[in-house]
Amino acid sequence: MKPKVRKIYPKVLALLAIPFILSGCARDVECNVPERHVHKYVGSNNKGTVTNYFDSEGEYIRVGYTDGDFQTFYYYRKDDYIDISKDDERFYEIKGYYLFDGRENWDYLYNVMATKKDFLEYQYQYDDGLGGWVKSWTTNKKKNNLTGKVRVCHYQFCGHKLEYKDGRWINTRSPFVDDIRQIIDEYPYFELDCYNVAKKEYTFDKKQVKDIKIEDINEFNHPDLENKDLYTNSK
Repeated sequence: MKPKVRKIYPKVLALLAIPFILSGCARDVECNVPERHVHKYVGSNNKGTVTNYFDSEGEYIRVGYTDGDFQTFYYYRKDDYIDISKDDERFYEIKGYYLFDGRENWDYLYNVMATKKDFLEYQYQYDDGLGGWVKSWTTNKKKNNLTGKVRVCHYQFCGHKLEYKDGRWINTRSPFVDDIRQIIDEYPYFELDCYNVAKKEYTFDKKQVKDIKIEDINEFNHPDLENKDLYTNSK
């Protein structure tokens, strides 16, 4: 049974523009709710909107994550809140600022899958200046001194399961999968950067490398993006 969402009706709600710290929240905002509760927070980026609940009185919460490079996500506090018990406090402590309920934010997770496209990397070598050669990888197929090795880089996704066992809450990460719907029932909590890159390597003649197309060699499975429904049969 879902907890009942309530709303704050404060006499005065002072919004303060103050300094903040990474993975933390702004200075507290006035709150007149005497019972134990967690506040609703909402944030958005180019993947969509995420709704979350935090045991915090901060005006906003700042969360760092990686999407190509380091990014910052801001959650802003709303008037809605949920009453919780003393035992629930530990759950929200374990969930922290980084995890959100994927079932309540499916559109965001779908957009993460839709925007994470597989890509190719090409091995090349260069003179180390000491009479030897160093090998490295690039996404630039026009790079000089390609060796003929190519690898498919494929995005996979993971979630988290929060369960109460032997008197304590435990956070367990799922295996990485090709479609989030494969795990969301058992592992319903997700990070903003809930993905990893799996790689598979192939070897070709050096002269052929620049003509290789990813769709011709990609053996990975992919999410069913034609159906946006959360419970489409993707298992």
